[in-house]
Amino acid sequence: MKKNFIIAITAASLSVGTTVCNAQAPKRQQTTSTQTALQNPVYEQDKVDKKAEFPGGAMKQLEFIMHNVKYPQEAEKKGVSGVVRVHFIVETDGSLADVKVPESVHPALDAEGIRLVKAMPKWTPAKLKGKAVRSKMVIAIPFRLN
Repeated sequence: MKKNFIIAITAASLSVGTTVCNAQAPKRQQTTSTQTALQNPVYEQDKVDKKAEFPGGAMKQLEFIMHNVKYPQEAEKKGVSGVVRVHFIVETDGSLADVKVPESVHPALDAEGIRLVKAMPKWTPAKLKGKAVRSKMVIAIPFRLN
């Protein structure tokens, strides 16, 4: 089966949820996950002055994906296609963290989407009031067989 697939890039906003565990803490002062989240929050793309960006912009990002994506053989053999939405955080230093696929398309396609994002170079981080901040990103990677 000849494989042709189209790559499209989109950035989308996500909702944030915070989970707090109430465990017994020693008497010394301890930083909780809530305090850490308040000190170093993750921003939605529409809440920053300048959005996080792949080095060189959207066209370079598309070029990177087109040159590095590999259609998984397992998915190709089974005729599986779909759009993998990879969620991640761009840290203040441009590194990518918390890379995941919340809604699975197929394990092999999900794994390729995650591998591809983890292979990306550091991004230019989002900015708020001139300061680099953590921000959420989503990249949609369509896998199509013809």
